[in-house]
Amino acid sequence: MPWQLLLIIIFALVFVFLFSGIPVAISLAAVGIVFAFIFLGGGGPLAYAAWDICTKFVLVAIPLFIFMGTLLLRSGMSERLYTGATALLGKLPGGLLHANIASCAVFAAISGSSVATAATIGTVAIPELKQRGYEDKLILGSLAAGGTLGILIPPSISMIVYGAITGVSIGRLFIGGIVPGIMLALLFMSYILVRVIRRPQMAPAYEKMPLKWRVLRIIGMWPVAVIMLGVLGGIYLGVTTPTEAAAVGSIMALVFGLAYRRLNWSILRECLRSTVKTTSMVLFVIVGAWLLVAILAVFRLPDYIIAWVASLAVPPLVILLLVYGVYLFLGCFMSGVEMMLLTLPIIFPIITALGYHPIWFGVAMVILIEMSLLTPPVGMNVYVIHGISPENPLTEVFISIIPFFIIIVVGLAIITVFPVIATWLPGTMMPVRG
Repeated sequence: MPWQLLLIIIFALVFVFLFSGIPVAISLAAVGIVFAFIFLGGGGPLAYAAWDICTKFVLVAIPLFIFMGTLLLRSGMSERLYTGATALLGKLPGGLLHANIASCAVFAAISGSSVATAATIGTVAIPELKQRGYEDKLILGSLAAGGTLGILIPPSISMIVYGAITGVSIGRLFIGGIVPGIMLALLFMSYILVRVIRRPQMAPAYEKMPLKWRVLRIIGMWPVAVIMLGVLGGIYLGVTTPTEAAAVGSIMALVFGLAYRRLNWSILRECLRSTVKTTSMVLFVIVGAWLLVAILAVFRLPDYIIAWVASLAVPPLVILLLVYGVYLFLGCFMSGVEMMLLTLPIIFPIITALGYHPIWFGVAMVILIEMSLLTPPVGMNVYVIHGISPENPLTEVFISIIPFFIIIVVGLAIITVFPVIATWLPGTMMPVRG
């Protein structure tokens, strides 16, 4: 059978299963198992593939980072973070809208999840901003877009999955996401600044606060800063692997939660239960996708595709833009982890063969995943913000993110033209072990 026809059949079956409502993990695994028994006479290679992916040490970081983020959410750190950001940025035109972006950026550096970032900061910010008379579209758009920073500014579960699949250093991926993440946050804030300067009525002036109270609120953010520096500083200096850094961050979050008397056995049990639930979902998808990847490898489909791409008489940038288009399309129907697991075994070798830096592409892919968090019909961050503010129609929330979506596209274009933005900081790191 020609490899082109085999590839079409495999992915056609995957999409048939997905659109029929079968869970993603089962859909991916089922296609792999069916082809294994038809063409290989058994599932031996698949059993080895499942064992291989489940024993990767780097995946231990996933439950640890999830646990850390959950602890910070339940221990009240998010309120401290938001009030501190408000005191720091409240005097700027746009006031609390800048606090939205800054709080999302900082919380992203300790949670690793965009949905958790949007939900956490949105729950604190939306009632406050609506009470003060801010325009709804700027409130909703800034929070939905700001939440996407959760998977770009490290730690990032998406980067962990990318590194586990490709073998790229997760520590360097984490550090590579810092500058692009800050760049996007500044682009969001610049847009808000320009809009509010042109139409001041969109964001009322922030009420004056005594200097003493302002300083106290800013200082109140110190536990979040300590955790962030403990996690990222250890990785950057080569002292800890990402998994070890996740363990350090979890312990620090637990200690701060207990010190502020915001944790008890009931809350701790709920944090553990939430961590197990989320981790199980992610790992089931990973295993299911890895079974399908094993079949692709057996039939050498990635090798055939790379050879075919190499034979095309087009510039590498054209192929890269086609890859961008594929991810933008898939992002309308699939989550970021699902997209990566389904496509990276084929796409990654093509990208590296064209001469693109693997760390840069990891950062670019995460930005593409950010877009999928804002595009219908999936758009998880949009649904999260709508769930917090159900009085605003879903269509209004989707409309509110359009300018921020365009800004993310601009950010992707900038790092495509200047890839050093993503590769410079990792190049200055001490040697890392993961």
